[in-house]
Amino acid sequence: MVNANQVKELVLAAGADLCGIASVERFDVAPEGFRPKDLFPGTKSVVVFAKKIPESILHSKSQIPYSFIEDIALQKVLQLSFDIAVRLERENVSALPVPSEPYEYWDKETMTGKGLLSLKHAGYLAGMGVIGRNTLLCTPEYGNLIKLGALLVNVPLEPDPIMENDMCSEKCNACINNCPSGALQDGGVDQKKCRTYSEGSTIKGAPITVCYNCRKVCPNRSGWKTA
Repeated sequence: MVNANQVKELVLAAGADLCGIASVERFDVAPEGFRPKDLFPGTKSVVVFAKKIPESILHSKSQIPYSFIEDIALQKVLQLSFDIAVRLERENVSALPVPSEPYEYWDKETMTGKGLLSLKHAGYLAGMGVIGRNTLLCTPEYGNLIKLGALLVNVPLEPDPIMENDMCSEKCNACINNCPSGALQDGGVDQKKCRTYSEGSTIKGAPITVCYNCRKVCPNRSGWKTA
């Protein structure tokens, strides 16, 4: 049977930049219907991984490079999920990929969407980073410049310790103060306000992301040093 270190080596060899592991019991705090066992009853551990995205997209005067990279990063993570699942099955481990999109839960009135599993919370529970006031998972290595993926596996693996570091300074409200839609509030995000403002299109009609201030203005967007 494979162990945690072997799984991490496999995930990183497949092309991921970060990997963490959480025990399935840690997800008992998640809402019913959005827990690993609700999706895959045989889940014993959750393997979470991340792909880094380039910081340069935050400095462009055009929003197209950011939108392009987000699309590419999503496809890379989906491909990684597929590749890792196949590699783990060769090791006699059942691994169910959990894509961030598409998702089944959608509240039309509030424009609230929920993935099959909250990947940012999965990343936190797998010890990869902490969730900041901008509601994004921020890692010591790459900050919030990551795209997440996860797999539910049917073997018990040693979990990583959950990070206790609070990357947000008590005095820092950069993301909240620079959110033009006022979507960030009380440690959460109003998805309707966010989507209405941030989801746009080119003159020709191609969809693009027009606002990503919550990611851009974060002092720890590229990571931070741990003690």
